[in-house]
Amino acid sequence: MADYWNIDRELVKRVSSNARLNLSDEELESFTSQLKEVLKAFKSLDEVNTEKVKPSFHPQEISDVYREDKAEKFDWDPLANTKHKEGKNFKGPKIL
Repeated sequence: MADYWNIDRELVKRVSSNARLNLSDEELESFTSQLKEVLKAFKSLDEVNTEKVKPSFHPQEISDVYREDKAEKFDWDPLANTKHKEGKNFKGPKIL
């Protein structure tokens, strides 16, 4: 497989600039070498034979659990705990 990820100092510098990170020269060198190592580890996955393996997007089957939808009377009085009410409305202070 072609080496399509070429990590060099300029790429790390450009990405850090986009992320608004001010990296020193030592940090640029360190991150460049670390990213090269990470990509080398991921390249080893390209060698795994996955020809007869089905794609697995989730390790467990995802399913929705539904309940029976029943209409019920909702008995709630939002003004039950207030003394500031007038009929079916909240009563507020008079605005002058």
